[in-house]
Amino acid sequence: MRRAVGEPARVEDVDGVEVDVGGLGGAHRAGPPAWVTGAEPTRIGQVGRTTCSGLSALVYAGVVSTDRIALTISDGLAELRLDRPDAGNAIDPAWVTAFAAAVAELEARAGADARAVLVTATGRAFTVGGDLAHFAGALDDLEAAMAAMVAPFHDALVRLAELPVPVVCAVQGPIAGGGLGLAWCADVVLAAPQARFATGFHLLGLSGDGASSWWLPRLVGLRLAQEMLLLGRVLDAEEALGAGLVTEVVAAEALDDRAREVAAALAAGPTVALGHARALLRAAAQTPMREHYAREVDAMLACSRTADAVEGVRAFGERRPPRFGGV
Repeated sequence: MRRAVGEPARVEDVDGVEVDVGGLGGAHRAGPPAWVTGAEPTRIGQVGRTTCSGLSALVYAGVVSTDRIALTISDGLAELRLDRPDAGNAIDPAWVTAFAAAVAELEARAGADARAVLVTATGRAFTVGGDLAHFAGALDDLEAAMAAMVAPFHDALVRLAELPVPVVCAVQGPIAGGGLGLAWCADVVLAAPQARFATGFHLLGLSGDGASSWWLPRLVGLRLAQEMLLLGRVLDAEEALGAGLVTEVVAAEALDDRAREVAAALAAGPTVALGHARALLRAAAQTPMREHYAREVDAMLACSRTADAVEGVRAFGERRPPRFGGV
């Protein structure tokens, strides 16, 4: 139900995390802060190490595994799972490091091993946004703490948005603050009825991150974007569907299966063509019409050089489903 302007924010408990779903830019746990600056990842087939902002995470053959983020790649489908359920998947420096490492692995494997990406989360909250316990401990130099975390987070989000493969996001619960940026990067967003889309930066004296100010006007229009960012309006799953933020609302018990079905179908599609279509759609709002026509020509010619285009045309003539190989 829509909250009236000026109505106090509601606080709900999500896996032990107090989530201000009436307008949320972050979250905190009751009691001592739960964040750490860099737990050692589980070692599974280690092949290298990557660093970000002074922290480190191990990168594996198809897997990044930390106590914040898990990335697995199997049968052409990469799953990036937020895995800090005890803190509502709150974003702290260690989380950003693990996320950046996972995106770097996706960049290296996109189109070859990873033909689509599925973003999921463990626990009742998809993500409650920034870890306010971390920022509360850095009030003496809040600007430095923000710079150290938000800049690399944005860099990783941009790289996720620019991947040459489709991205599906399955939102099973509240998604808030900068964490909304994960949904904005996706081409298909599936949501359970329990999902809530909240910005809440205005309650923290912050303008917002996760690029909501860039994506929201393009996705829902300027007026609703202003209401969400300036007044803190929270959208439930059905409202988000009607506004164009969500592709489909799925029963909670069916969300995981449906998300994997959609992501697997995209992973089995013409990878190069889907990548070009993804890039064209992303660029359309700021590309002059004549230039965009030219970009479509270039993309069509690039696709025509792929084996998948030959297979698609041949399968159409033979009246059978195409068997795309992603090349």
